[in-house]
Amino acid sequence: MKQAIICVDDEDIILEALKDQLGPFFENQYLIETSTTAEEALEIYDELVESGYNVPVVISDYLMPGMRGDEFLIKVHAKNPHTLKILLTGHANIEGITNAINKANLYRYIPKPWDRDDLILTVREAVRSFLQEEEIKKKNEELQSINENLEKLVEERTSELEEANATKDKFFSIIAHDMKDHFSGLLGYTEVLSTDFERFPDEEKKTIISTIRNVSEQTYKLLQNLLEWANIQTGNMPFKPEQFPLTAFILDEMTLLQEYSGKKHQTLDFKPTNETIVYADESMISSVMRNLVGNAVKFTPENGNIVITTARKDSKAIITIQDNGVGITPENLVRLFKVNESVKTYGTNQEDGTGLGLILCREFIKKNGGEIAIDSKKGVGTTVSFTIPLLG
Repeated sequence: MKQAIICVDDEDIILEALKDQLGPFFENQYLIETSTTAEEALEIYDELVESGYNVPVVISDYLMPGMRGDEFLIKVHAKNPHTLKILLTGHANIEGITNAINKANLYRYIPKPWDRDDLILTVREAVRSFLQEEEIKKKNEELQSINENLEKLVEERTSELEEANATKDKFFSIIAHDMKDHFSGLLGYTEVLSTDFERFPDEEKKTIISTIRNVSEQTYKLLQNLLEWANIQTGNMPFKPEQFPLTAFILDEMTLLQEYSGKKHQTLDFKPTNETIVYADESMISSVMRNLVGNAVKFTPENGNIVITTARKDSKAIITIQDNGVGITPENLVRLFKVNESVKTYGTNQEDGTGLGLILCREFIKKNGGEIAIDSKKGVGTTVSFTIPLLG
């Protein structure tokens, strides 16, 4: 397939310099198109695609008449997320760079005046990355086609095999997409700091560092859930049920749980009943509490309320987490525990998530002989209850 590179800058001299520097390395194999406006560049992009071209790389200035560079790159990202976006400018502010990183998956920010060798190396690496992604996409399509043909021949496969395939897809999806998104953000912000550290005021530096910390915490939580999920699916997670007092257990957990809620100035209350002795794997139930309260915090706005209660029914203890958050739509509610369906929802402060935590909770509770149920109303809040066996 034919390949093209688009360069956008409102100064002709800059465009000429880009063509002069990139031409010897790419012009024989790549068409290099230039434009002085983002609007015209979008038209060129569409025309190239209609003519059968791939556009591996787009290089854009930030400040231009009409549409800014970050806005342009976001529109390119909407057309093809695989196109690598490079911001080449001496005028970008932290808001513009952050916008491009978050909404356009910015590949690299290069300040003007640029180093010729650095520019060429960056574009070559971007092209290589794009072509690798295209090859993977092609192979995936071939594999998908093979899988579809195989499915037609294996119509009587069991539900267990379907669940196993869905689990595999979920696992690879998280690695391929969510992990990549987290690290892309980290690399983008650290690139900004390492490239232009002295140019940013202290407050903007603090904002970037705070964002890096938040993304790092989200990545750690994802890895923690992913490891637990992998271990339980492969049978490598030990199951060690033992007796322990439920009220004392939750009180111990409250220290960590209040750290979650405290970040959003929420009230986290525990309303225990009489002391109850349960028989379960304490480590697994701790993971369940961490995930469920974490979700309540995520989907409850600042200064909201979260209440934990306990009760007894027959041979089970019932633990309930209730919030007054955003709630869940009926259509998403029925999809929450399905491994082969993705429910991607951001928290009230745009906290990220994969839905893996709830599936992990279900597995842990099921392993301990309990059940989990969710009741929610959009705009009112969510109540999650789960059971674990009482001693004896």
